[in-house]
Amino acid sequence: MSAFLTTLGGKLADTWLSLLVLPGLLYLAVATAGSVLGHRNATDHALLVERVDRLAAGPTAHSPGSVVLIAVLVLVSSAGVSRLAAALGGGVERLWLGDWPAPLRPADRALTRRRARRWTTADARYRRALTARALRVAAAAAEHPTPDAPDALLPNALRGTDHDHEGSGIDLGHDRRGRGDDDTVALNARRNLIALTRPARPTWMGDRLVSVDARVHHAYRLDLTTAWPRLWLLLPDTALSEIRTARAALTAAARRAGWGALYVLPALWWWPAALVVAVVWASAWRQGRLAVHEFAELVESAVDLHGRDLATALGIPCEERLTADQGLEITRALRKGV
Repeated sequence: MSAFLTTLGGKLADTWLSLLVLPGLLYLAVATAGSVLGHRNATDHALLVERVDRLAAGPTAHSPGSVVLIAVLVLVSSAGVSRLAAALGGGVERLWLGDWPAPLRPADRALTRRRARRWTTADARYRRALTARALRVAAAAAEHPTPDAPDALLPNALRGTDHDHEGSGIDLGHDRRGRGDDDTVALNARRNLIALTRPARPTWMGDRLVSVDARVHHAYRLDLTTAWPRLWLLLPDTALSEIRTARAALTAAARRAGWGALYVLPALWWWPAALVVAVVWASAWRQGRLAVHEFAELVESAVDLHGRDLATALGIPCEERLTADQGLEITRALRKGV
């Protein structure tokens, strides 16, 4: 037990140091250096060295009590700034996922409508290309009839036209010759860059998570919001670890964006801090998109691979893969008539 407590204490100390103290110390150092140099002397390191030497030569630097007090204040301030960055990161995450507060609801609705219009236009172009592809295949089959042409060519060209926008990598006998609107591969990819399903959030990240629910419901008629807590209890440790890691990566990206927001303040009096803001925000945004995509893929994969386990645990017969009828039965059982 003592060894366990020692290890746990060491991990907590490492976490406290890496997540709270060091980023906070760096921020305080940048803010302090910026306040000394200002915009006019932004890169004058000699001036900064002179001010540090003057401070070190002062009587305060030779008083042990003053040094300890200043060190404690710096550490506490570092931890406080880090907690503030974490709080801002939580707000950034909400914005990324499209969960906007009431004052931003008008912008929320406007952006969602704009994204929906773009997606609808891209989807219509994709479906027109599919139809043109099917007509070409049908014309080719009529011009050069073979015994199996109607059963082999035309269905391949039409496959997926009912609800294929719920997929992210559909191959429907696409014309890969790149003929403008007839290039169904490019049109499919262009539409899916907006969203995998019809946008319901003002942001790509929000729609990427919402699309998981829509895709699972379309494939299995399963209400993922209701089923997920139960499915979570049945997942093996490997799957749980992967999903937790992806979720933690999103939180870390949002926290980094929170730090970027904090660096806006020293950028007001020291312009190099603006470069820090740009770099931090760009990297955080990219990391956030990757984390959201990975998290969504893992959640959907968990349903694909372990949905049958949920049906079995609920006493619903499921000998092979999960079907839409079984998914609907699971949904009805979990909703309990609500």
